[in-house]
Amino acid sequence: MSLSKLPKVVTVAGTNGKGSVVSVMESLLCNAGVQVGSYTSPHLHRFNERIRLQGFPCDDDLICEAFSRIDAMRREVSLSYFEFATLAALWIFKRKRVSIALLEVGLGGRLDAVNILDPDVSVITSIGLDHQDWLGDSREEIGLEKAGILRKGGIFVCGDPDPPLSVIRKAKELSCISFYQGQEFGLETNAQSEGIKWYGVAPDSRGMCASFPATTAVLPVNVSTALQALASAGTDVDLAATATILAFTKPPGRQELTEDRQTGVPVMLDVAHNPDSIDALVFAVQRFVQPDPALKHNQGTVRLVIAVMADKDIETMLASLVSIADIWYIAQVEDARCLPAIKLGLRLKNIDPSATMRCFDGVAEAYQTACEEALAGAEEGAEAKEGLVVVAGSFHTVSAARMLTKG
Repeated sequence: MSLSKLPKVVTVAGTNGKGSVVSVMESLLCNAGVQVGSYTSPHLHRFNERIRLQGFPCDDDLICEAFSRIDAMRREVSLSYFEFATLAALWIFKRKRVSIALLEVGLGGRLDAVNILDPDVSVITSIGLDHQDWLGDSREEIGLEKAGILRKGGIFVCGDPDPPLSVIRKAKELSCISFYQGQEFGLETNAQSEGIKWYGVAPDSRGMCASFPATTAVLPVNVSTALQALASAGTDVDLAATATILAFTKPPGRQELTEDRQTGVPVMLDVAHNPDSIDALVFAVQRFVQPDPALKHNQGTVRLVIAVMADKDIETMLASLVSIADIWYIAQVEDARCLPAIKLGLRLKNIDPSATMRCFDGVAEAYQTACEEALAGAEEGAEAKEGLVVVAGSFHTVSAARMLTKG
């Protein structure tokens, strides 16, 4: 299989925010009429979600044809699941002659399958503690692994406002043309308006700017990173349209607000599965159920449906979640890595002995119970109607619940 370079490649690594950054870039490129292919992982419901053309999942026939071609060409070479998927995406992008490919790193960066291509722009969104068994036990070690997507003399966009020194040093060592969040590009808020102004740098070094509402479905820091990545790639995108496009850019499973299909109860779905993403979720939930902290009666009941993988920093995540969860619905998924619900419940009790919790064998049962009890509480007037059912902990958790929502 020929891996001759695609017309333009943007590779995105990072602990959190990768999918959101790709989603913003994809939306803006599609709006500009640019032929774009996006490769992300994991998927929520169907494998096809991983390989998209113009924002839409590829059809079965095209993916099967790609798999068939790759299988024939690999001969005796053994390929992992992710290597097979990556090659399929690249074959499809070449076949469909996309103008730009957006590639999300699956794990780390240096040894990831997407790193077989030299990107025109390398993006690192954020760097936190996750997958320590594979990437290292500190932000410095993890940052160095992610910096493996950088190329000598290449363009580097860093979305982390406080990157580890290992990343900065690697960029300098490779003589990268670097753009850092809060320095060459970033965000400015206006006290007189509810909007946010982005400033950045064009390929010809001139300044650029765009404005968008503060209440977008994507975290502003990720919007900022996406805009600079597009600017650095020299794409023909009208940044003046940013606000309009962002209003319709809602990455599935990322602080996704929807409703339960049966009860109409408001639901927030978030694939948060490490301390940093959980902290962002906590902030979003607090903002939703209690927009004005001075008005205590605005506080709605938060029912948290959660299932997590055993290799995560569970205690730190639970310690953050206790600040928002009124009632816990602890579940488990059919994955060997999943922590059994009973064990997760015991860990919660060690942190918050007074926590109100129930354990379930599956996410669907836990979710349905939470929604039914939320509806009953609101109808009886025992709880505020603006309460919220939150589903978090992993992609598996959100996938199981999302099928029962209007999302």
